[in-house]
Amino acid sequence: MYSLAIDIGTTSTKVVLFSQDYLQIAEHETSYPLIQEKPSYAEQDPVAIREAALHSMRQLLTKTKIAPADITNVSFSSAMHSLMAIDKSGTPLTNLLTWADTRSQTIINALKDTEQGKEFYANTGTPIHPMSWIGKLKWMKEHWLELFSKTYKFISIKEFICFHLFGEFVVDQSLASSTGIYNLHTKQWDVRILSFLQLDQEKLSSIVPTDYCFSQRTEILQAFSFADSCTFTIGASDGVLANVGAGGLIENVATLTIGTSGAVRMTTSQPLTDADMRTFCYVLDDSTWIAGGATNNGGIALEWFIEHFAKGATVNEIIEEAFTVRPGADGLLFLPFLNGERAPYWNGEASGAFIGMRRTHTRAHFSRAVLEGILYSLQSVLTSLEESVAPIDRIQASGGFARSKKWVQLLADISGKPVRLQETHHASALGAVRLARGALEKQSQAFSEQFEPNETDHHIYEKQFNLYEMLYRQLEPAFPKLNPNESS
Repeated sequence: MYSLAIDIGTTSTKVVLFSQDYLQIAEHETSYPLIQEKPSYAEQDPVAIREAALHSMRQLLTKTKIAPADITNVSFSSAMHSLMAIDKSGTPLTNLLTWADTRSQTIINALKDTEQGKEFYANTGTPIHPMSWIGKLKWMKEHWLELFSKTYKFISIKEFICFHLFGEFVVDQSLASSTGIYNLHTKQWDVRILSFLQLDQEKLSSIVPTDYCFSQRTEILQAFSFADSCTFTIGASDGVLANVGAGGLIENVATLTIGTSGAVRMTTSQPLTDADMRTFCYVLDDSTWIAGGATNNGGIALEWFIEHFAKGATVNEIIEEAFTVRPGADGLLFLPFLNGERAPYWNGEASGAFIGMRRTHTRAHFSRAVLEGILYSLQSVLTSLEESVAPIDRIQASGGFARSKKWVQLLADISGKPVRLQETHHASALGAVRLARGALEKQSQAFSEQFEPNETDHHIYEKQFNLYEMLYRQLEPAFPKLNPNESS
């Protein structure tokens, strides 16, 4: 018997098949584009994402020749912070605004450092940032008032897909907690924030536990001929599920993922927020929370570099080229804030920069600087978590970057921590399956490899990282002038 995980990501949806003992059998991935009509916009077509999920399911079942009747449970993982408006029939009234959409930056700037903004963060665990529904909804009301007024529901992409599969408007408490309008303490939509937004609670989905099972199926799902006994579990956000799948539900262990973006997370037994508002805190279930920080610029920064400066090269070729250069890229530093930044700075106006360029630098130096810069951004989150949650003994890594052993070793060298790799790169999908089966073991799981830090290189990187953080602080006042926010 088998389990199926549907992992709805920012750039693609992956459907992953697992055996009864959690071994990955097969996967199918379908990509979709990002729509950027203006520099601050980051939208997607929700119908295209729904069709990608259905297409991936069909293709996986076809190529594996697994009968749907042999699948005992299906569960969902989803990227966070997406928002769209729909009518009563579930038809989109807007595109999907993704986590990378920063059009509400002016609204966020006015709220972030106020007592009200600090109260909202303390109650929700979601930093005040354009990714949050607070900014997105207020922007919609200010700029799309007629549409805002006639909207039946404001929902995320997973809610949209689940409505079309199961006919219910429900949101799991994990995804709800990442919206920035869910109260960690009352476990409901935050009344004071709804008042601030002048938003009726009826325009939001009902909140359910992450192990909630759907009781009905629409014609779209019935066409797949799953057995009547097959359970469909709503699951959680990709972030908290990455911790489950990577065996990160234990103390003093951080899980780190680099895909399109990047994230570092730690498990806590109570809601924890940071006095400096650097980290988030999201729900897994009623007794487990995940504290951490996500960065905007993971693999997408490397893709950008290849597309514009190494066209025709593969990711592997650029990584190999990067490691022909010494640690520290001979003084070349990359600030990877191409899409603004989330943790730990939460600055949607931050922009990227190469600093220290010399005539002697080659493309290989720039390649290495990009790889190092992506990891410096994650090191800044690791540092914040050690200061606000607990010391970190080791890192458990997953995501696309884990396919490169050299890049994983670089993480160990920069962080100074041992790094373990799990056998599957799809930690969120595996986490969704474990959650559906009630298998949330708070212990270490099997890993394929462990990487120890090179102490000599680590000392080099400590100095480079300190320089990276100093440069951010010095450039921060200039970012709004370099990259004015287009909020109209």
